[in-house]
Amino acid sequence: MFLKMVTAIFFIIIFNINNSLSQDENSKIEVISIVAIVNDDPITIMDLNSRIQLIIVSSNLPNNLKTRKSLNGQVIQSLINEKLQSQAAERLGIRVTDQEITNNITFIENNNNMENGKLIEALLMNGVPRPALPTRLKANIILEKLLQQVIRPKVLINNNEIKNEYNNYLSNEGKNEYKFSEITFNFNNLSKNTDIILIAKQIRKKIIEENNFDIMAERINENGTGTYKKSSQWRLKNNIDSKTYDKIKNLKKNDISELLLLNTRVSIIRLDDKRKFLIPDLSKTVEDIFVLSFDLPINKNKTNSLLKEIQNKTISLKSCNEMLALAKVEGNKKGRHIGKVLLKDLPEYFIEKINNIEINQPTAPILAKDGIYVVMICERDNELNQEFALKEMIKANIITRSTNILKERYLLDLNRKALIDIRMQ
Repeated sequence: MFLKMVTAIFFIIIFNINNSLSQDENSKIEVISIVAIVNDDPITIMDLNSRIQLIIVSSNLPNNLKTRKSLNGQVIQSLINEKLQSQAAERLGIRVTDQEITNNITFIENNNNMENGKLIEALLMNGVPRPALPTRLKANIILEKLLQQVIRPKVLINNNEIKNEYNNYLSNEGKNEYKFSEITFNFNNLSKNTDIILIAKQIRKKIIEENNFDIMAERINENGTGTYKKSSQWRLKNNIDSKTYDKIKNLKKNDISELLLLNTRVSIIRLDDKRKFLIPDLSKTVEDIFVLSFDLPINKNKTNSLLKEIQNKTISLKSCNEMLALAKVEGNKKGRHIGKVLLKDLPEYFIEKINNIEINQPTAPILAKDGIYVVMICERDNELNQEFALKEMIKANIITRSTNILKERYLLDLNRKALIDIRMQ
């Protein structure tokens, strides 16, 4: 990261922090120093202290000078990254609404069995300013939107990559595979590694004492102290970093590892499960379909009559070839052979209809918001369906892995191109 170091001159802003004082009492003020400037956007000591307090309260860390000092550099780096992401989002016209933030807060409250609207108040009672959590959640939403708009479109996968991983996947049947979750704290230029390791040790101790890995991991992800990676996929030894494997290979289900120290980060790992690898039967998760498409009538009163008309034209169809011939003269000419698809990727109203038909039998007309559809299953080859489903699963894993790599590169690029003036460490 490029740091433009200048003379440490503090900008002073006077801020009244006590509106509850009586009129005859002298107003109390807080002197707010600029701790960093990111492309002309300031980060203040108030921003820093608010985030640190949020982390301490939500992660249940010791509220003392040693903890705050250990968090200092890590939080400044996090705030810098958030500024850079916010600036990138603004350039791209990406916006976050108040409702999106409120929905995130409600989600957290529901997950913690809290009454809606009480989370911010509970944090306030523990010394966390009202804007602290919404500000952090907004940063999380911005990053997710950047992932969707900027990073994921850059993920490119070729068929050879999928084929090689597929063949390797098949060759590992009978070997041990693992599912694990990981809390990661990245090292940075503004913190001593020992400070970040200290925080990781404290959090690991709390997790073991309170048996609350998932709760703590979610809070850490929300407050920005670290990142939480909960894998839904089983992983074989050859797909696990060797140092990570050494930490988990002898663990029992739900055991917490010792700290994993790597060059760029420190992690806490929970082994979620271990088993012998068996290739799953996914053949029934795929269908080969043809979709015939019709526009909705301009006059909604004619919808029912149009449904009956479509039913009469399609009920006697006996093959996807007949569907293709009809699609050339009927409907909106958008009907086509979709081919093999994962059922989970189809609209729910398609799945319901498909489940009740045989091969080469058309569904009844399906009324949707964007049109009327008739669907037919063209063929059902379990062996080919199995191969397709496994390759789609592998493709999704590769996309996730590649996205994470590109995300890290993207954040590094934002830092390298920025003018960042650190005024306090």
